[in-house]
Amino acid sequence: MKFRLLYTLIAFTGGLCGQDTPTLAGVVKDQQGSAVPQAQVRLFREGAGTVLRTTTTNIGEYRFDAVAAGSFILEVERDGFGAQTFPLQLNRGEQKTQDIVLDVAGVNQSVFVTASGSPQQMDEVSKAVSVISAEEIQSRNEYSLSETIRTAPGLFVTNSGGPGQNTNIRIRGLRPDATSILVDGIRFRDPSILQGDASSLIPAMNMMAVDRVEVLRGSGSSLYGTNAVGGAINVVTQEGGSPFHGQLQAESGNLGHNRGRGVIGGGAFQDRLKYTAGFMHLNVRHGVDGQDANRNTGGHGFVRYDFTPKATLSARLWASDDFAQLNTSPSTSDIPMSNFPASGVIPARALSPEGMKILEQGGTPDYTDVTFIPNRNDPDSRRGIRFYNTALIFRHILTARTNWQSSYQRSHNVRTYQDGPLGPGWQSTSRSRYAGDIDTADVRATSLIASWFSLTGGYEYEREKYSDHQRNLQPAPDTVDVRTKIQQESHTGYFAGQLGLLDRKLQISFSGRAQAFRLSRPEFQLTGSASNYDKIPLKAPGTALTGDVSLAYLLSSSNTKLRAHFGNAYRAPSLYERFGGGFSANPMTQTVEFTAYGDPLLQPDRYNSVDFGVDQYFLSNKVRISATAFYTRMISLTAFDFAGKIQPSTDPYGRMMGYLNGSGGTSRGFELGVETRPLRSVTINGSYTYTDAKTDHDISVPNFRRVLGVPRHMGSLVITRNWTSRIDTSVDMFHGSSSYTGLYAGFDTRAFQFPGFTKVDAVGNYRFWQGERQHARIYAKVENLFNQRYYQAGWLAPRATFMIGLGYGF
Repeated sequence: MKFRLLYTLIAFTGGLCGQDTPTLAGVVKDQQGSAVPQAQVRLFREGAGTVLRTTTTNIGEYRFDAVAAGSFILEVERDGFGAQTFPLQLNRGEQKTQDIVLDVAGVNQSVFVTASGSPQQMDEVSKAVSVISAEEIQSRNEYSLSETIRTAPGLFVTNSGGPGQNTNIRIRGLRPDATSILVDGIRFRDPSILQGDASSLIPAMNMMAVDRVEVLRGSGSSLYGTNAVGGAINVVTQEGGSPFHGQLQAESGNLGHNRGRGVIGGGAFQDRLKYTAGFMHLNVRHGVDGQDANRNTGGHGFVRYDFTPKATLSARLWASDDFAQLNTSPSTSDIPMSNFPASGVIPARALSPEGMKILEQGGTPDYTDVTFIPNRNDPDSRRGIRFYNTALIFRHILTARTNWQSSYQRSHNVRTYQDGPLGPGWQSTSRSRYAGDIDTADVRATSLIASWFSLTGGYEYEREKYSDHQRNLQPAPDTVDVRTKIQQESHTGYFAGQLGLLDRKLQISFSGRAQAFRLSRPEFQLTGSASNYDKIPLKAPGTALTGDVSLAYLLSSSNTKLRAHFGNAYRAPSLYERFGGGFSANPMTQTVEFTAYGDPLLQPDRYNSVDFGVDQYFLSNKVRISATAFYTRMISLTAFDFAGKIQPSTDPYGRMMGYLNGSGGTSRGFELGVETRPLRSVTINGSYTYTDAKTDHDISVPNFRRVLGVPRHMGSLVITRNWTSRIDTSVDMFHGSSSYTGLYAGFDTRAFQFPGFTKVDAVGNYRFWQGERQHARIYAKVENLFNQRYYQAGWLAPRATFMIGLGYGF
């Protein structure tokens, strides 16, 4: 009865302005006038997240019935053609016809959402952006988020030794915690990790049903809140819809690699119900050193029901269960001091593979000319990651110019670490469990105040929880068994506006955000001294205020877009940075003692940034070149200090070391991106990035201010070629110049310079069966094609790896 009443109310409110809904229909053809079947057609409502989707028939026809009136962007794409976008207006009762001609060559003119929070044509986006389409993801045969985005300008991905190992993403030389991960435009992160970002989840983020990945570079906190400092990476998932379709995939390769994936999607009730379901299982039995196993099982689901053309309810679920065997960190232990220069940067020269075998067997290798020992095998060290991310979104179109939506997201993450007595050096038996929960509720409204001006305003409530359970599994009196619970709440108000002036040639975007925090006192369950945080009253941290302005102007005569972007951004300190601590057993008192590391009164990290760019089209839109100069000023960063700046006699928590608001730094550089589709059968994407990132003080390594882990020069190239209707290949290359890592050498941390590396991957596909709507293919992929041996921050990367697989699509 209650559900029937709710349905009636929604149908009634949608029907108040639902009379005489317009329709949109047309035919998609190529330049020779032939119909283009199976083209994907999307209708984006401007200023809203509503997207309608359909597929052209065998004679190229498409149709949208009962569409709520308003302003839209129509996007059409098909493999082998350049995607096209068209702005259009649908009025009440109108039956509009829009025929489309797709170019066989030319760069994609796709719709981009992440830059402003609402759909925009690529020509109207005023920020530095990149799109990795589902077509490119499949042609490169990528399944992890980190591998998918590594060829985008300005991004540097570091991996600690192969599939499932710890992975970080840096944008424009900033720290990993300055990158925000979004799923369908909603923030996704782990409050139980040290910095409260998404880094701990990235190794388990294997994608099953992804429509595209959008990359925004530059400050985005005013749109997406904490962590969106260097930019945001938005994973846009598939929403389904008729006709019934899907993919099946199975592959196997060396390193003990096996992967299976299945995705289905469709619609029912005249496509008012749309759904997608995906599943993937990855099993890497051996990994790089034979005991680096990684197993990941994930599922994705999406369902959307259109009560009326104006009222929709959608739900999404993404869940993952991941296991990985870990290695010890790179080190310099047992290397003679004479191998290290007395001062300056130390060249990173690895112990040879033969020396590593001797070391694993308990012998003493030849350390001549060696300056570091790569990661070593630790057979009983393992990590588990489990997460689920759910979202429920209700959207309602009030009038042709006004809409609102409300959403709720829950994210639950659990990480476990276990280590035993095996492995190099002194090993203790321990088990730790970290859990993080985030509940986010959001309500927003958008109004098209005029045909050239839209305005969005909203409110967000977020509650995050952190808990851990740490045990060292040692007999008394050395037993450590403690539990921690911490909670934080925040209230946020925000706005965003979009102006399209001078016949939409001048685009201006602006946004602002204010986030206030409320802390709860942490709970510690331990036997021993009381928590140091009980000594003083809690006080709410300062409010984070951010603003953002960007503009773009299109010179039609030369097909040139000029753009500029100014903004400030922030990262809220994590719960661990506020209340974290260490625990140790006191054999004299047989109690567990607590040492504080956090500071509850930490202020948010603050950044100011600016970038200027130009997008230039050549050769009848067959080539697009994007160039961006950027500058980011890190005003204040949260850092862990163990160099004596914290004095126990003056610190309110009695700390000798811990987190504090430290000095900042700068990151400046240049990004260049090239996209070209000279022929229907050839697509080429390339990028180059120069980054100069420095800190104000030598906070990581004494007398060294370069930001660690950031190459000055990076380049990428992706070439896809359709040789025939059945055969296609894809080759992608990434090159990173030398970078620096801090390792302990002698009596202090020193800077080690690691050589640059080049990684080339190649994929070949052959469609051995192709029907009207179905096809089957066999494919092969080789990663690190030239079998290069290289290290990322001391971690050995996989040598040449290959896989072969079968795929079926319908």
